[in-house]
Order: sequence, then C-alpha cells, then structure tokens
Amino acid sequence: MYDIAKLIHLVAGIVWMGGMTFMLLALRPAAMALMEAQPRARLMGEVWRRFFAIVLIAIAALFFSGTHLYTAAFKASKLASGVGSVPLGWNLMLVLGITMMLVFGHIYFAGFRKFQRAVAAAEWPLAAKAAGQIHTLVLANFVLGWVAIAAVRLVR
Repeated sequence: MYDIAKLIHLVAGIVWMGGMTFMLLALRPAAMALMEAQPRARLMGEVWRRFFAIVLIAIAALFFSGTHLYTAAFKASKLASGVGSVPLGWNLMLVLGITMMLVFGHIYFAGFRKFQRAVAAAEWPLAAKAAGQIHTLVLANFVLGWVAIAAVRLVR
C-alpha cells in the first residue's frame, strides 16, 4: 500500500506542477502575444475551468496519499526506535503543500469566481485584473512547489 500511495502522490504532484509549468511558460505567454484581450479571457477561462477541476482531484490525491505516507513513516520510525519522527524535509513539504492547497483554494474560490463573473458580464478590465491576480498566485504556488520538492529531496 505504501508504494501505491507513493505513486499516487508522485503522479498527482507531476500533474499539478506540470500544469502550472505549461500554463506559466507556454500557454499564457503565447496567448498574451497572439490574442486580443476578450478572446484571450474566454480561452483562459475555459482552460482554467478544466485545469482547476484536475487540480482539485490532484489536491485530494496529494492530501490522502501524503497523509498515508507521513503516518506510515512516523509509525515505522516509532516501531524501529521507540521515537516517532520523519525527516525535516517531509515536515517542510507538509507545510508547503498545505500552504499551496490554501493558495489554490483562494485562486479557485475567490479569484477564478471573480474572473468568471467579470467575463460573463463583459467587464474586461475587471477580468484582466482578476486574471493577473490568478497568474501571480499560480506563480507563487509554482515556486512553493519547487521549494517543497527540493526540501523533501535535499533536507534530511
């Protein structure tokens, strides 16, 4: 079960990080360079609607698999040494992962909803402002994700 949880955790992280990589480094710059504001907003709204649904699934998978991995490692440590512990990098990943989930919650339940309302009402300046805020928060999550990956691999 541990190996399955580890695989699920890895796949969910790759999906989320890969999606952010594609969005930040390929889709958004191309859309900004080639499209006018209104069709770009509609495109991004449809892309985000699909991607954010996938991220919600990835977050659930990360949360449940991460909880299982963390708990299993803690219990194994306690059985082996009498003291339950996990590496510092795991604790850092836990804190950063929860922070990322909270940031995504804000993106999805506040920023994206605001963006959708602005697009539906054809309030393009408001839509652009909301899109900019989403971009900033996705960029923050992207950085946090890489820090979490580095922490779990480099901090013992």
